[in-house]
This record gives sequence, C-alpha cells and structure tokens, in this order.
Amino acid sequence: MESSRNTKFIRSAFTALFTALICLGTFISHPLPGGIPISVQNMFAALSGLVLGGLQGAGAVGLFLVLGVAGLPVFSGLRGGLAVIQGPGGGYLIGYFLGALAGGIIIGSPLKKERKTLPFMIRAACATIVAFALQYAAGIPWFMAVMEASGKDMTLSTALSHSLIPFIPGDLIKMLLSFTLALVLRPIAARHLYPDDEKEAEEILRRLEKRRQ
Repeated sequence: MESSRNTKFIRSAFTALFTALICLGTFISHPLPGGIPISVQNMFAALSGLVLGGLQGAGAVGLFLVLGVAGLPVFSGLRGGLAVIQGPGGGYLIGYFLGALAGGIIIGSPLKKERKTLPFMIRAACATIVAFALQYAAGIPWFMAVMEASGKDMTLSTALSHSLIPFIPGDLIKMLLSFTLALVLRPIAARHLYPDDEKEAEEILRRLEKRRQ
C-alpha cells in the first residue's frame, strides 16, 4: 500500500514537472504579425505525451491550460485568461492537448522492458509527427474562424501564410529534438513511474515455471 501511494505521488510529480516545463516555455517566444507567436511550448506539450504516455501527458497539458484560463500568465508572451483561448492562437493551445494525447497513445506508456527496436523507433517517429500535426489541425481552422469573425477576409492561402508556413522550419527542428529527447527520457520516466513493472513480470514468470513443474 505504501509503495502504491509513493508511485501515485511520483506520477503526480512528473505530471506537475512537465506542466511547469510547458509554463516556462512562455519566456521563449517571439510574436509574429498574424497573432500566433513562435514558441517552444508546443515542443514541451508534445514531449509530455511522448515521455509520459497519452493520459498522463495530456494531463500535464490540461493542467497548463487550466492555469492559463484561470488567469496565470503561462501562455506565450506572458499572457493568461480565457481571451487567449478565444483569440487567433487558441486552436493551437487546444492542439497541444490533442497532440499530447494522441502522440502518447501511439508511443504508449514508458516501460522498463522497452527496447529501441526498429518497430518502436518507427512508432515513436509517427507519434512525434502526429503530436505536432494535430496542433496545426486544430490551430489553422480556429485561426481562420476567429479572423473571419473579426471581419477580416481570410482565404486558405492567407491563413497558411500566417499560421503554418512561418513555423515549418522551426517545428521540423523541434520535432527532431522531441523525438531524440523522448528516447532519452522515457527510460528514466519508466524507472520512476512504473517501478513494479519488472517485478510483476518476473513474478508471473516464476508462477508459470512452478505450474510447469
């Protein structure tokens, strides 16, 4: 029972740690004329899912969003409040959550027995791509809708020039960094988040051996 409580505490601490990491990303951003800033927060959001797994990674991003909506200046540019979500970049913030959830589900929870085999590397690469792609999938339509609601004529090509094209070079680099960091950090996370994983597997093997005898 004590071990179970300790594990739950550690998992909560890891969730809070990644939430803090995303929040700290607000200090590394650069505003653009279209209203959507260049930021490292999207990389930290994707990394949450890639390292912690789907539910826990999405939980870290969800906590970040709750803090921001509550008014804390954790969104890019040291902003906070519901108005940021309702603004042109709000769809990307929702995409942070969706990307962390989907990317984390694809790559799975970190486990001690995890090996960097070719199938796993392919799955990790796909998870990274999906985590970033969903940010755009949520962000671009939201950007267009907000701009059109404000009375601006917004074609798809104009929207892409403001909400996609400027970010491609930087996000390709961030995708590579996220993929690399996830491979490095997942074994560390596995040791702390799932300490009984290896023991349980060994116990099952012992029981099977006894039955055979």
